[in-house]
Amino acid sequence: MRGGRSLIVVGSLALLAGASCGPPRHPELRQGTKSYLFTITSEPIPPRAREDVIYTITVKDRETKQPVDNGEGRIFANTRDGARTYDGFVKAPGVGVYSARLNYVASGQWAVGIQFHSDSLKPLEKTEWMQDVLPERSGTP
Repeated sequence: MRGGRSLIVVGSLALLAGASCGPPRHPELRQGTKSYLFTITSEPIPPRAREDVIYTITVKDRETKQPVDNGEGRIFANTRDGARTYDGFVKAPGVGVYSARLNYVASGQWAVGIQFHSDSLKPLEKTEWMQDVLPERSGTP
């Protein structure tokens, strides 16, 4: 009986420790290219059609793991039907952090990509992923 009670106490302590680790983390997507590592978050999650989606992209050098500040990039997306959206990166607070805004005009599956380089003398490198976009909210103009 004593062993079972110990397991309950240990399990309860583990749950409490996990609950006290701070605010819940925002889901993030990790992507990479030959030279860069990207950590991508967006707001809102999940994205909805006809609403601005703010992307925050943290860029690190793949080899040194150091933040890449003062780079240039863009985020873009398109559907099989030909709908497109894109925006250039803007420096955000934090070292190696950029932001961009997309507005998906339709719900469904979108191919999303990032192009980035640390300076204009280096080639743009690209990464892509698929993104499901929910229908617009009712009452959206």
